[in-house]
Amino acid sequence: MNPSVSDTPPPAEAGAKPEKPTLAARIKNLMLEYGPLAAVMNLAIFGLVLVGFYAAIQFGFQPESAGAQAGSWAAAYAASQVVKPVRWAAVFVLTPLVARIPPVARFIEKNKDKWSF
Repeated sequence: MNPSVSDTPPPAEAGAKPEKPTLAARIKNLMLEYGPLAAVMNLAIFGLVLVGFYAAIQFGFQPESAGAQAGSWAAAYAASQVVKPVRWAAVFVLTPLVARIPPVARFIEKNKDKWSF
């Protein structure tokens, strides 16, 4: 005999997905796990993107937006802000890879208890 519909509990728990952490929470976890390495990676990637956009503008790339009227550095900064999600994705992907390099891994293990955010 089949149970009636009211006898079976709804499958609410089976289909529920865990909540995805916010970007701020993911950044905080990255900083807690890798410390200054995450900050250095973020600044290094930002610097490379900024200089790359500046060089592209100097070599003839003509931005056609509000940044076109500004100076080259301002236009490069505006362009680097446009690709911020890609930069953060690179930080989240590259930081654990760089942390596997033996001297960096030793530094992180030795100083992990010294940083807290």
